[in-house]
Amino acid sequence: MVESTCLSMKFMFSGAHRVRFSDVYGGVHGHNYDITIRLCVRGGRRMLVTDIDGVRREVQGIINAFDGKYIKSSMESAQGLMPSEFVEVPCIPEGATGECVAWYFMDRLMEILRKLGINDVTEAQVIVCDSPINCFEAKSS
Repeated sequence: MVESTCLSMKFMFSGAHRVRFSDVYGGVHGHNYDITIRLCVRGGRRMLVTDIDGVRREVQGIINAFDGKYIKSSMESAQGLMPSEFVEVPCIPEGATGECVAWYFMDRLMEILRKLGINDVTEAQVIVCDSPINCFEAKSS
């Protein structure tokens, strides 16, 4: 059995989006998003797992870019929006879903880990909650 140690980081931002396929959430509406990032690395029982502050600093930069913005699908029109008013994530034409936001953050997290030279990750997880009862998870192992 390979031992691993995990660490978690929590972030928050406020943003708006819409998902046109939904009768309930088809209009523009906002959320206070809770983001949890969990990293597991080999070993770490009695040693430094990784520099959590370095990872946190990099992720916080992405969080800051989302705060107070409209979250737009890359396939959605930007009509009426100034470039400074939105962030774009790869998603369906009907709007940016929580699943798409979770995978966007996972992709950015993997880039951050490569940039910081952290290559002993056995599992990475991003959980995006747009309410206390709706969470979306992206997981890589």
